[in-house]
Amino acid sequence: MKRLRLSSNHEMLNLDANSRLADSSSATPVLKIVCPSLVRLDAEMQFQPAVAASWTIEDDYRVFTFKLQENAHFHSGRSVTADAVAWNYNRLFDSRVGSLLAADYAGVESIRAIAKDTVEFRYPEPFPALLYQLAGRTHIADDCQTQPVGAGSFQVTDWVRGSHLTMKRFDKYYEPGLPLADEIVVTWAPDSAHRLDLIERGEVDIVESVPAKAADDLRKRGLLESASTASPRKLSFAFNCGIPPFDDVRMRHAVAHAVDREAVVETFFGPYAHVFDAAYAEGSKWAPDLEPIPLDLEKARALVKEAGYADGVTIRTVTTNVAPIPRVAQAVAADLAKIGITLDIRGYDDPPWWPLIYLDTDWQAAFQGMGPRAHPDILFRREFMTNGTFNPVNYSNPDLDELVMRARVAVDEAEQARLYREAQVILQADLPYLPLYATDALVGWRPVVEGFRPHPLGYWDVTGVSASDWS
Repeated sequence: MKRLRLSSNHEMLNLDANSRLADSSSATPVLKIVCPSLVRLDAEMQFQPAVAASWTIEDDYRVFTFKLQENAHFHSGRSVTADAVAWNYNRLFDSRVGSLLAADYAGVESIRAIAKDTVEFRYPEPFPALLYQLAGRTHIADDCQTQPVGAGSFQVTDWVRGSHLTMKRFDKYYEPGLPLADEIVVTWAPDSAHRLDLIERGEVDIVESVPAKAADDLRKRGLLESASTASPRKLSFAFNCGIPPFDDVRMRHAVAHAVDREAVVETFFGPYAHVFDAAYAEGSKWAPDLEPIPLDLEKARALVKEAGYADGVTIRTVTTNVAPIPRVAQAVAADLAKIGITLDIRGYDDPPWWPLIYLDTDWQAAFQGMGPRAHPDILFRREFMTNGTFNPVNYSNPDLDELVMRARVAVDEAEQARLYREAQVILQADLPYLPLYATDALVGWRPVVEGFRPHPLGYWDVTGVSASDWS
Protein backbone atom coordinates (compact mmCIF):
# COMPACT_ATOMS: atom_id res chain seq x y z
CA MET A 1 0.00 0.00 0.00
CA LYS A 2 1.49 3.33 -1.08
CA ARG A 3 0.27 5.39 1.86
CA LEU A 4 1.03 8.98 2.85
CA ARG A 5 0.44 9.97 6.47
CA LEU A 6 -0.27 13.68 6.87
CA SER A 7 -0.45 15.65 10.12
CA SER A 8 -2.79 18.65 10.02
CA ASN A 9 -3.12 21.41 12.62
CA HIS A 10 -6.75 20.74 13.43
CA GLU A 11 -9.88 18.93 12.35
CA MET A 12 -12.65 20.47 10.29
CA LEU A 13 -16.32 20.77 11.21
CA ASN A 14 -17.71 19.93 7.81
CA LEU A 15 -16.73 18.80 4.29
CA ASP A 16 -19.96 19.75 2.52
CA ALA A 17 -18.42 21.68 -0.37
CA ASN A 18 -19.21 25.44 -0.41
CA SER A 19 -21.20 25.33 2.82
CA ARG A 20 -20.66 27.81 5.65
CA LEU A 21 -19.06 25.30 8.00
CA ALA A 22 -16.63 24.07 5.32
CA ASP A 23 -15.35 27.58 4.58
CA SER A 24 -12.28 27.16 6.78
CA SER A 25 -8.50 26.72 6.69
CA SER A 26 -8.90 23.13 7.89
CA ALA A 27 -11.53 21.94 5.40
CA THR A 28 -10.14 23.77 2.37
CA PRO A 29 -6.92 21.71 1.89
CA VAL A 30 -8.96 18.49 1.90
CA LEU A 31 -11.59 19.86 -0.47
CA LYS A 32 -8.87 21.09 -2.84
CA ILE A 33 -7.80 17.47 -3.25
CA VAL A 34 -11.28 15.94 -3.37
CA CYS A 35 -13.41 18.60 -5.09
CA PRO A 36 -11.14 20.79 -7.25
CA SER A 37 -12.48 23.95 -8.84
CA LEU A 38 -12.19 25.11 -12.44
CA VAL A 39 -8.68 26.46 -11.91
CA ARG A 40 -6.03 26.21 -9.21
CA LEU A 41 -3.09 28.28 -7.95
CA ASP A 42 0.25 26.47 -7.85
CA ALA A 43 3.08 27.03 -5.38
CA GLU A 44 4.27 30.03 -7.42
CA MET A 45 0.74 31.49 -7.27
CA GLN A 46 0.27 30.95 -11.00
CA PHE A 47 -3.05 29.74 -12.41
CA GLN A 48 -3.12 26.15 -13.64
CA PRO A 49 -5.86 23.97 -15.15
CA ALA A 50 -8.02 21.93 -12.81
CA VAL A 51 -11.54 20.82 -13.84
CA ALA A 52 -11.18 23.37 -16.64
CA ALA A 53 -8.55 22.42 -19.21
CA SER A 54 -8.42 25.95 -20.65
CA TRP A 55 -10.15 29.32 -20.45
CA THR A 56 -10.50 32.67 -22.18
CA ILE A 57 -11.18 36.15 -20.78
CA GLU A 58 -12.91 38.75 -22.94
CA ASP A 59 -14.55 42.18 -22.86
CA ASP A 60 -12.26 43.66 -20.22
CA TYR A 61 -12.77 40.90 -17.65
CA ARG A 62 -16.52 40.71 -18.12
CA VAL A 63 -16.85 37.38 -19.94
CA PHE A 64 -14.98 34.24 -18.80
CA THR A 65 -15.30 30.98 -20.74
CA PHE A 66 -14.02 27.64 -19.43
CA LYS A 67 -13.50 24.46 -21.49
CA LEU A 68 -13.72 21.38 -19.26
CA GLN A 69 -11.34 18.43 -19.12
CA GLU A 70 -12.35 15.75 -21.62
CA ASN A 71 -12.26 12.80 -19.22
CA ALA A 72 -13.28 14.33 -15.91
CA HIS A 73 -15.52 12.15 -13.74
CA PHE A 74 -17.01 12.59 -10.31
CA HIS A 75 -16.23 9.95 -7.71
CA SER A 76 -19.84 8.84 -8.15
CA GLY A 77 -18.95 7.72 -11.68
CA ARG A 78 -20.90 10.47 -13.44
CA SER A 79 -19.17 12.66 -16.00
CA VAL A 80 -18.36 16.24 -15.12
CA THR A 81 -20.54 18.33 -17.45
CA ALA A 82 -20.93 22.06 -17.95
CA ASP A 83 -24.44 21.82 -16.50
CA ALA A 84 -23.05 20.24 -13.33
CA VAL A 85 -20.39 22.94 -12.99
CA ALA A 86 -22.87 25.79 -13.56
CA TRP A 87 -25.19 24.20 -10.99
CA ASN A 88 -22.42 24.33 -8.38
CA TYR A 89 -21.82 28.05 -8.82
CA ASN A 90 -25.48 29.07 -9.15
CA ARG A 91 -26.21 27.08 -6.00
CA LEU A 92 -24.06 29.52 -4.01
CA PHE A 93 -26.88 32.07 -4.30
CA ASP A 94 -29.55 29.70 -2.95
CA SER A 95 -30.49 30.99 0.51
CA ARG A 96 -31.22 27.42 1.62
CA VAL A 97 -27.54 26.57 1.20
CA GLY A 98 -26.36 29.47 3.36
CA SER A 99 -23.01 29.73 1.60
CA LEU A 100 -20.67 32.54 2.60
CA LEU A 101 -19.37 32.49 -0.97
CA ALA A 102 -22.35 34.27 -2.51
CA ALA A 103 -20.89 37.67 -1.62
CA ASP A 104 -17.60 36.74 -3.29
CA TYR A 105 -19.35 36.34 -6.65
CA ALA A 106 -21.86 39.15 -6.12
CA GLY A 107 -22.95 41.04 -9.22
CA VAL A 108 -22.67 38.14 -11.64
CA GLU A 109 -25.08 38.43 -14.55
CA SER A 110 -25.15 34.74 -15.50
CA ILE A 111 -23.34 31.44 -15.01
CA ARG A 112 -24.42 28.97 -17.67
CA ALA A 113 -23.46 26.02 -19.81
CA ILE A 114 -23.03 27.20 -23.41
CA ALA A 115 -22.01 23.70 -24.59
CA LYS A 116 -21.81 20.27 -22.98
CA ASP A 117 -18.19 20.95 -22.03
CA THR A 118 -18.13 24.75 -21.79
CA VAL A 119 -19.17 27.10 -18.97
CA GLU A 120 -19.52 30.87 -19.23
CA PHE A 121 -19.44 33.47 -16.44
CA ARG A 122 -20.73 36.88 -17.47
CA TYR A 123 -20.46 40.10 -15.44
CA PRO A 124 -21.91 43.54 -16.27
CA GLU A 125 -18.74 45.21 -14.91
CA PRO A 126 -15.10 44.09 -15.03
CA PHE A 127 -14.20 41.50 -12.41
CA PRO A 128 -10.42 40.88 -12.65
CA ALA A 129 -10.39 38.82 -9.43
CA LEU A 130 -12.72 36.07 -10.68
CA LEU A 131 -9.97 33.49 -11.28
CA TYR A 132 -8.69 34.09 -7.75
CA GLN A 133 -12.18 33.51 -6.38
CA LEU A 134 -12.50 30.29 -8.37
CA ALA A 135 -9.13 29.07 -7.14
CA GLY A 136 -9.96 29.97 -3.54
CA ARG A 137 -12.53 28.28 -1.33
CA THR A 138 -15.02 27.34 -4.05
CA HIS A 139 -15.30 23.67 -5.00
CA ILE A 140 -17.08 21.57 -7.61
CA ALA A 141 -19.08 18.63 -6.25
CA ASP A 142 -21.60 16.17 -7.64
CA ASP A 143 -25.28 16.59 -6.77
CA CYS A 144 -25.22 13.88 -4.10
CA GLN A 145 -26.75 13.63 -0.67
CA THR A 146 -23.43 12.41 0.73
CA GLN A 147 -20.56 14.87 0.44
CA PRO A 148 -17.82 15.48 -0.52
CA VAL A 149 -18.08 13.81 -3.95
CA GLY A 150 -15.82 15.66 -6.36
CA ALA A 151 -13.60 15.00 -9.36
CA GLY A 152 -10.27 15.19 -7.57
CA SER A 153 -7.29 12.87 -7.43
CA PHE A 154 -8.45 11.33 -4.14
CA GLN A 155 -11.86 10.49 -2.71
CA VAL A 156 -12.88 10.45 0.95
CA THR A 157 -13.54 6.93 2.17
CA ASP A 158 -13.50 7.26 5.96
CA TRP A 159 -13.77 10.09 8.49
CA VAL A 160 -13.65 9.12 12.16
CA ARG A 161 -14.13 12.36 14.06
CA GLY A 162 -11.37 13.05 16.53
CA SER A 163 -9.18 10.34 15.01
CA HIS A 164 -8.45 10.44 11.27
CA LEU A 165 -9.66 11.00 7.73
CA THR A 166 -8.80 8.59 4.92
CA MET A 167 -8.71 9.34 1.19
CA LYS A 168 -8.01 6.75 -1.50
CA ARG A 169 -6.71 7.12 -5.03
CA PHE A 170 -9.37 7.89 -7.66
CA ASP A 171 -8.64 5.70 -10.68
CA LYS A 172 -10.66 7.87 -13.09
CA TYR A 173 -8.78 11.06 -12.29
CA TYR A 174 -8.45 13.21 -15.41
CA GLU A 175 -4.63 13.54 -15.28
CA PRO A 176 -3.09 10.28 -16.63
CA GLY A 177 -0.75 8.46 -14.26
CA LEU A 178 -1.80 10.45 -11.21
CA PRO A 179 -2.04 10.38 -8.25
CA LEU A 180 1.08 8.45 -7.23
CA ALA A 181 -0.11 7.42 -3.76
CA ASP A 182 -2.83 4.86 -3.14
CA GLU A 183 -4.03 6.37 0.10
CA ILE A 184 -3.70 9.45 2.32
CA VAL A 185 -4.42 9.30 6.04
CA VAL A 186 -4.87 12.65 7.79
CA THR A 187 -4.60 13.01 11.56
CA TRP A 188 -4.78 16.18 13.65
CA ALA A 189 -2.18 17.63 16.00
CA PRO A 190 -3.03 21.13 17.26
CA ASP A 191 -0.35 20.97 19.94
CA SER A 192 3.33 21.45 19.01
CA ALA A 193 4.47 18.73 21.42
CA HIS A 194 2.12 16.26 19.72
CA ARG A 195 3.52 17.15 16.30
CA LEU A 196 7.08 16.73 17.51
CA ASP A 197 6.22 13.35 19.07
CA LEU A 198 4.80 12.11 15.76
CA ILE A 199 7.95 13.24 13.96
CA GLU A 200 10.29 11.67 16.53
CA ARG A 201 8.50 8.32 16.25
CA GLY A 202 8.45 8.40 12.45
CA GLU A 203 4.65 8.19 12.38
CA VAL A 204 4.04 11.00 9.91
CA ASP A 205 5.23 11.61 6.34
CA ILE A 206 4.08 15.22 5.87
CA VAL A 207 3.62 17.85 8.58
CA GLU A 208 1.38 20.80 7.72
CA SER A 209 3.01 23.14 10.24
CA VAL A 210 6.45 22.44 11.68
CA PRO A 211 7.16 24.05 15.08
CA ALA A 212 9.43 26.87 13.94
CA LYS A 213 11.94 26.69 16.78
CA ALA A 214 12.49 22.94 16.21
CA ALA A 215 12.84 22.96 12.40
CA ASP A 216 16.63 23.30 12.21
CA ASP A 217 17.27 20.59 14.82
CA LEU A 218 14.90 18.14 13.11
CA ARG A 219 16.65 18.74 9.80
CA LYS A 220 20.13 18.25 11.27
CA ARG A 221 19.06 14.97 12.86
CA GLY A 222 17.71 13.67 9.57
CA LEU A 223 14.18 13.31 10.92
CA LEU A 224 12.42 15.86 8.77
CA GLU A 225 13.17 17.96 5.74
CA SER A 226 11.40 21.30 5.80
CA ALA A 227 10.94 24.38 3.67
CA SER A 228 9.17 27.68 4.05
CA THR A 229 7.57 30.04 1.62
CA ALA A 230 6.19 33.54 2.02
CA SER A 231 2.49 33.40 2.81
CA PRO A 232 -0.41 35.81 3.40
CA ARG A 233 -1.08 33.98 6.68
CA LYS A 234 -1.11 36.26 9.70
CA LEU A 235 -2.28 36.57 13.27
CA SER A 236 -4.12 39.65 14.45
CA PHE A 237 -5.62 40.89 17.68
CA ALA A 238 -9.17 41.71 16.65
CA PHE A 239 -11.18 44.42 18.40
CA ASN A 240 -14.96 44.41 18.61
CA CYS A 241 -15.45 47.97 17.40
CA GLY A 242 -19.17 47.92 18.16
CA ILE A 243 -18.99 47.75 21.98
CA PRO A 244 -16.86 49.30 24.76
CA PRO A 245 -14.03 49.70 25.27
CA PHE A 246 -12.87 49.17 21.69
CA ASP A 247 -15.60 51.28 20.14
CA ASP A 248 -13.13 54.03 21.11
CA VAL A 249 -10.26 54.12 18.60
CA ARG A 250 -7.95 55.46 21.31
CA MET A 251 -8.19 52.14 23.16
CA ARG A 252 -7.35 50.24 20.00
CA HIS A 253 -4.26 52.38 19.49
CA ALA A 254 -3.32 52.03 23.16
CA VAL A 255 -3.12 48.27 22.67
CA ALA A 256 -1.05 48.74 19.52
CA HIS A 257 1.54 50.84 21.35
CA ALA A 258 1.72 48.44 24.31
CA VAL A 259 2.33 45.09 22.62
CA ASP A 260 5.97 44.17 21.94
CA ARG A 261 5.36 42.42 18.65
CA GLU A 262 9.07 42.02 17.83
CA ALA A 263 9.54 40.07 21.06
CA VAL A 264 6.59 37.82 20.19
CA VAL A 265 8.10 36.99 16.79
CA GLU A 266 11.55 36.31 18.24
CA THR A 267 10.17 34.14 21.05
CA PHE A 268 7.93 31.90 18.97
CA PHE A 269 9.09 32.00 15.35
CA GLY A 270 12.59 33.37 14.87
CA PRO A 271 13.21 33.91 11.12
CA TYR A 272 9.90 32.31 10.06
CA ALA A 273 7.70 35.32 10.86
CA HIS A 274 7.86 39.11 10.87
CA VAL A 275 5.95 42.09 12.21
CA PHE A 276 3.73 44.00 9.78
CA ASP A 277 1.45 47.04 10.00
CA ALA A 278 -1.17 46.66 7.28
CA ALA A 279 -3.46 44.11 5.65
CA TYR A 280 -0.51 42.96 3.50
CA ALA A 281 3.02 42.52 4.77
CA GLU A 282 6.20 43.81 3.18
CA GLY A 283 7.09 41.93 0.00
CA SER A 284 3.54 41.79 -1.31
CA LYS A 285 2.74 43.89 -4.36
CA TRP A 286 -0.23 45.22 -2.39
CA ALA A 287 1.76 46.23 0.70
CA PRO A 288 1.61 49.97 1.45
CA ASP A 289 4.45 52.15 2.68
CA LEU A 290 3.31 52.92 6.23
CA GLU A 291 5.08 54.16 9.32
CA PRO A 292 5.39 51.24 11.78
CA ILE A 293 3.35 51.41 14.97
CA PRO A 294 6.03 51.98 17.65
CA LEU A 295 6.23 50.33 21.04
CA ASP A 296 5.48 53.24 23.41
CA LEU A 297 4.09 52.39 26.85
CA GLU A 298 3.90 56.03 27.92
CA LYS A 299 1.72 56.89 24.93
CA ALA A 300 -0.37 53.75 25.49
CA ARG A 301 -1.08 54.70 29.11
CA ALA A 302 -1.99 58.26 28.08
CA LEU A 303 -4.49 56.95 25.50
CA VAL A 304 -6.09 54.63 28.07
CA LYS A 305 -6.47 57.57 30.46
CA GLU A 306 -7.94 59.83 27.74
CA ALA A 307 -10.48 57.14 26.88
CA GLY A 308 -11.66 57.04 30.51
CA TYR A 309 -10.15 53.71 31.62
CA ALA A 310 -7.41 54.94 33.94
CA ASP A 311 -8.68 52.59 36.68
CA GLY A 312 -8.23 49.58 34.41
CA VAL A 313 -10.52 47.36 32.38
CA THR A 314 -11.02 43.61 31.86
CA ILE A 315 -11.58 42.35 28.31
CA ARG A 316 -13.48 39.19 27.32
CA THR A 317 -10.99 37.61 24.95
CA VAL A 318 -11.23 34.44 22.85
CA THR A 319 -8.60 32.39 21.07
CA THR A 320 -8.12 29.10 19.31
CA ASN A 321 -6.11 26.47 21.18
CA VAL A 322 -3.98 25.67 18.13
CA ALA A 323 -0.29 26.13 19.02
CA PRO A 324 1.43 28.48 19.47
CA ILE A 325 -1.44 30.97 19.66
CA PRO A 326 -2.40 30.34 23.33
CA ARG A 327 1.17 31.15 24.39
CA VAL A 328 1.19 34.21 22.13
CA ALA A 329 -2.04 35.32 23.81
CA GLN A 330 -0.41 35.06 27.24
CA ALA A 331 2.57 37.12 26.06
CA VAL A 332 0.25 39.84 24.74
CA ALA A 333 -1.76 39.75 27.98
CA ALA A 334 1.43 40.34 29.99
CA ASP A 335 2.21 43.40 27.84
CA LEU A 336 -1.30 44.84 28.20
CA ALA A 337 -1.30 44.36 31.96
CA LYS A 338 1.38 47.07 32.05
CA ILE A 339 -1.19 49.64 30.89
CA GLY A 340 -4.13 48.45 33.01
CA ILE A 341 -5.81 46.18 30.44
CA THR A 342 -6.55 42.67 31.73
CA LEU A 343 -7.36 39.96 29.21
CA ASP A 344 -9.83 37.32 30.39
CA ILE A 345 -8.74 34.71 27.84
CA ARG A 346 -11.04 31.82 26.88
CA GLY A 347 -9.43 29.15 24.68
CA TYR A 348 -11.39 26.91 22.33
CA ASP A 349 -10.46 23.88 20.30
CA ASP A 350 -10.71 24.21 16.55
CA PRO A 351 -13.42 23.21 15.80
CA PRO A 352 -15.59 24.83 17.10
CA TRP A 353 -13.42 27.97 17.29
CA TRP A 354 -13.94 28.56 13.59
CA PRO A 355 -16.56 29.68 12.80
CA LEU A 356 -18.88 28.99 15.74
CA ILE A 357 -16.93 30.96 18.36
CA TYR A 358 -15.30 33.69 16.30
CA LEU A 359 -18.31 34.52 14.13
CA ASP A 360 -21.19 33.66 16.41
CA THR A 361 -20.34 34.56 20.01
CA ASP A 362 -20.08 37.73 22.05
CA TRP A 363 -16.50 38.84 22.70
CA GLN A 364 -14.59 42.10 23.07
CA ALA A 365 -11.27 40.94 21.60
CA ALA A 366 -10.01 37.86 19.77
CA PHE A 367 -6.72 36.37 18.65
CA GLN A 368 -7.63 35.59 15.08
CA GLY A 369 -5.52 33.82 12.49
CA MET A 370 -6.55 35.68 9.35
CA GLY A 371 -6.84 33.10 6.61
CA PRO A 372 -4.68 33.23 3.51
CA ARG A 373 -6.50 35.24 0.85
CA ALA A 374 -5.22 34.94 -2.69
CA HIS A 375 -6.38 38.42 -3.74
CA PRO A 376 -7.32 41.66 -1.91
CA ASP A 377 -10.86 41.48 -3.30
CA ILE A 378 -11.38 38.40 -1.13
CA LEU A 379 -9.65 39.84 1.92
CA PHE A 380 -11.16 43.33 1.91
CA ARG A 381 -14.71 42.46 0.92
CA ARG A 382 -14.91 39.61 3.43
CA GLU A 383 -13.14 41.08 6.43
CA PHE A 384 -13.03 44.88 6.23
CA MET A 385 -16.10 46.06 4.33
CA THR A 386 -19.30 47.01 6.13
CA ASN A 387 -21.32 43.82 6.82
CA GLY A 388 -18.60 41.61 5.32
CA THR A 389 -19.15 37.89 5.83
CA PHE A 390 -16.01 37.61 8.00
CA ASN A 391 -16.36 40.98 9.76
CA PRO A 392 -17.52 40.14 13.31
CA VAL A 393 -15.50 43.10 14.63
CA ASN A 394 -18.36 45.35 13.48
CA TYR A 395 -15.99 47.63 11.59
CA SER A 396 -17.47 50.06 9.09
CA ASN A 397 -15.97 52.93 7.13
CA PRO A 398 -17.78 54.19 4.00
CA ASP A 399 -14.56 55.64 2.59
CA LEU A 400 -12.90 52.23 2.72
CA ASP A 401 -16.00 50.59 1.23
CA GLU A 402 -15.85 52.96 -1.72
CA LEU A 403 -12.15 52.32 -2.35
CA VAL A 404 -12.61 48.55 -2.27
CA MET A 405 -15.52 48.64 -4.72
CA ARG A 406 -13.51 50.87 -7.08
CA ALA A 407 -10.58 48.47 -6.86
CA ARG A 408 -12.84 45.52 -7.59
CA VAL A 409 -13.61 46.77 -11.12
CA ALA A 410 -10.17 48.30 -11.84
CA VAL A 411 -8.65 46.57 -14.85
CA ASP A 412 -5.32 48.39 -14.60
CA GLU A 413 -3.21 46.49 -12.05
CA ALA A 414 -1.25 49.55 -10.95
CA GLU A 415 -4.45 51.50 -10.26
CA GLN A 416 -5.96 48.55 -8.45
CA ALA A 417 -2.88 48.20 -6.23
CA ARG A 418 -2.94 51.96 -5.50
CA LEU A 419 -6.54 51.77 -4.31
CA TYR A 420 -5.83 48.81 -2.03
CA ARG A 421 -2.81 50.59 -0.55
CA GLU A 422 -4.96 53.66 0.09
CA ALA A 423 -7.52 51.48 1.84
CA GLN A 424 -4.78 50.17 4.13
CA VAL A 425 -3.91 53.71 5.19
CA ILE A 426 -7.50 53.98 6.45
CA LEU A 427 -7.19 50.61 8.19
CA GLN A 428 -4.09 51.66 10.08
CA ALA A 429 -5.82 54.85 11.27
CA ASP A 430 -9.00 53.01 12.35
CA LEU A 431 -7.21 49.83 13.52
CA PRO A 432 -10.07 47.32 13.72
CA TYR A 433 -7.33 44.68 14.01
CA LEU A 434 -3.81 44.98 15.39
CA PRO A 435 -1.56 42.99 13.02
CA LEU A 436 0.69 40.91 15.28
CA TYR A 437 2.81 38.95 12.82
CA ALA A 438 2.86 37.38 9.37
CA THR A 439 4.17 33.81 9.22
CA ASP A 440 5.81 31.83 6.47
CA ALA A 441 4.22 28.54 5.48
CA LEU A 442 6.68 26.11 7.11
CA VAL A 443 5.99 22.50 6.14
CA GLY A 444 7.97 19.33 6.67
CA TRP A 445 8.30 15.86 5.23
CA ARG A 446 10.26 12.68 5.85
CA PRO A 447 13.49 12.62 3.81
CA VAL A 448 12.14 9.73 1.69
CA VAL A 449 9.13 11.79 0.52
CA GLU A 450 9.54 13.20 -2.98
CA GLY A 451 7.68 15.98 -4.76
CA PHE A 452 6.13 17.85 -1.84
CA ARG A 453 6.44 21.63 -1.62
CA PRO A 454 5.02 24.32 0.67
CA HIS A 455 2.10 26.27 -0.77
CA PRO A 456 1.63 29.96 0.17
CA LEU A 457 -2.08 29.38 0.81
CA GLY A 458 -1.56 26.27 2.92
CA TYR A 459 -2.91 23.80 0.34
CA TRP A 460 -1.62 20.22 0.26
CA ASP A 461 -0.47 19.54 -3.29
CA VAL A 462 -0.06 15.77 -2.88
CA THR A 463 -1.23 14.48 -6.26
CA GLY A 464 2.35 14.08 -7.55
CA VAL A 465 3.95 13.12 -4.22
CA SER A 466 5.64 9.75 -3.70
CA ALA A 467 8.05 8.08 -1.26
CA SER A 468 11.24 6.22 -2.12
CA ASP A 469 10.62 3.55 0.53
CA TRP A 470 7.35 2.40 -1.02
CA SER A 471 7.58 -1.27 -1.92
